[in-house]
Amino acid sequence: MLCRTYFIRLPRLTDRGKKWPRRLVPGRLPTLNNLKHVGYVFTPCGNFPLILANYKDTTMPIESIYPEELPAFSAKLKEAEYTLVDVRQPGEYREGHIPGSRLLPLPEIEGHLDELATTPNLVFYCRSGARSQVAANLAQANLPAGTRILNLIGGFTAWEGRPLADMPRLEVFAPGRESFDTTSQALLRAMELEKAAQLFYQAAESKATSPKMAATLATLGKVERTHARVIFHRLQRADAEYAHQNFETCFDGLSGDILEGGESLEAVVARLGSLGPDGTDGDFCLSVTELALMIETAAYDLYKNLAGVHAGTELEPVFLELAEDELKHQRLLVRLLPECAA
Repeated sequence: MLCRTYFIRLPRLTDRGKKWPRRLVPGRLPTLNNLKHVGYVFTPCGNFPLILANYKDTTMPIESIYPEELPAFSAKLKEAEYTLVDVRQPGEYREGHIPGSRLLPLPEIEGHLDELATTPNLVFYCRSGARSQVAANLAQANLPAGTRILNLIGGFTAWEGRPLADMPRLEVFAPGRESFDTTSQALLRAMELEKAAQLFYQAAESKATSPKMAATLATLGKVERTHARVIFHRLQRADAEYAHQNFETCFDGLSGDILEGGESLEAVVARLGSLGPDGTDGDFCLSVTELALMIETAAYDLYKNLAGVHAGTELEPVFLELAEDELKHQRLLVRLLPECAA
């Protein structure tokens, strides 16, 4: 019989300034109440926890899985070894879901992460893959290292074999060192993303019928312009070409084109929800919220990676603060979901 043997992180004895956890008495077996485990393996039952003094973080990247790969994935595992998590709203779940999936709506998922921590393999899905990406990010940040986290590409719609025609594709953002020749290019790309987000929120606000949704979109639209202004000030420091330029002139001159194929965000908003089964505002609300989450997730990823590229410079805390703001935006959008589908 196999049981989980946990890896326990301990500070190195030679590290100054680091203290051994309280209640850890020499000669006494540490428990998971004393120490935070950072991963596990399956070994014969009765093994003690593995104490690793210099254990490196083994957080696994979020993987993508396609609907046609799901049967083979689940067939390789026992039922207790994976959980399929539906992060849509209860009404969506009642209308149809992947057999065997557990409903955990995205607005509630942070309160259930402890329950998910007992499963070594987690597959998240929603309608399109946007909400489930946010759920996967939350799981990756809070669950034990070594947990395998997957996001179902195309969500329930793709699993049913239907095209998701109302969800466009964002351009690929590759924020590594090889992606931008200069810091100025990185900052301009960040401003372009903020401009796109503002255009999107303005267009979506004009069509929203829910007062709460309209107010949230209006707030987010204003914040994007504020973000762009912060980035522009850094651009002025980094590049003499922009030192004497005016922010409004520079920002208003940006196109905000971030979609593959050159389609404008205004055109996308104009048709969002029109392909739903009944054309109701609920379809529009879900589509707008999911696309907004896609944009905010892309911005978070860009800023977090740029912070790493510029580690140790004055730009690092700027990008980290912007990344933190994008997470706050995601939480605001998540709160809209109960309004979209009860």
